[in-house]
Amino acid sequence: MLAEMLLYRLTRAEPWADALGYREGAVRLWSRYGRCKRAWAPHLANTRRVVADAAAAAPGRRTALVFGSGLLADLPLEALCTKFARVVLVDVVHLPTVRWRTRRLANVEHVVADLTGAAEGLASLPPGTPPEPGCRYGLDDPSVDFVVSLNIVSQLPIAPVERLETKCGWTEMLVEPYGRQVVAAHFAHLQAFAAPVCVVGDRARTFLDRDGKVFETEDALYGISPPQADEEWDWDLAPIGEHDRKYAIRNRVFAIRQLRDTHTIV
Repeated sequence: MLAEMLLYRLTRAEPWADALGYREGAVRLWSRYGRCKRAWAPHLANTRRVVADAAAAAPGRRTALVFGSGLLADLPLEALCTKFARVVLVDVVHLPTVRWRTRRLANVEHVVADLTGAAEGLASLPPGTPPEPGCRYGLDDPSVDFVVSLNIVSQLPIAPVERLETKCGWTEMLVEPYGRQVVAAHFAHLQAFAAPVCVVGDRARTFLDRDGKVFETEDALYGISPPQADEEWDWDLAPIGEHDRKYAIRNRVFAIRQLRDTHTIV
């Protein structure tokens, strides 16, 4: 607890990011990773392998964009740094632990950006109408030769949806379409790049009782069907006792080595 409190105080965040809970969420993720490292290991290894393979196949060597760099635990950072002249880590919050790890990597940059395109507007509630989701970061940079969306597509709607529920009193029926818009906007952002784009993300959450039986399943993408995956696997996100003493949470992860703009997102 003390370590979390210290990390929270040392972490820099934009006011709008604080308003939507991103700094607190980043610290919670760091803490959960420390407790669940063994359970997460297969998922993290699979993600690093897929991203490394996709990056190796990319023809260019100039700039790699990493959307949702997070803790860097699921990113083959050294491989990207070796191949690309610039590696740009894009996230809403960069923890001091992450900045410390990359301090000697001269070609790594940290960029704070809202990949939903709506968080800053939502932070200034109450709005008449919530802002239209959508981000264009990186599209005007001709040096971008590789892009990866790193386990964030299902995470992007969470804070905006919670904000609308808690501050505007929106019901689940009202927030579902907005969550869907956030997911669809992220795929549209990725498909707008001319460079190869790799996507790893959750498409479903399952809840298992103490006997390992599934008793509930949630669509993690708000009804959006991602393009056909090259690989899928399970991620034991929260073993018994981590989130609740009575159940565990397991995510179904999809991986696409190269997203094509001909794929239809529905």
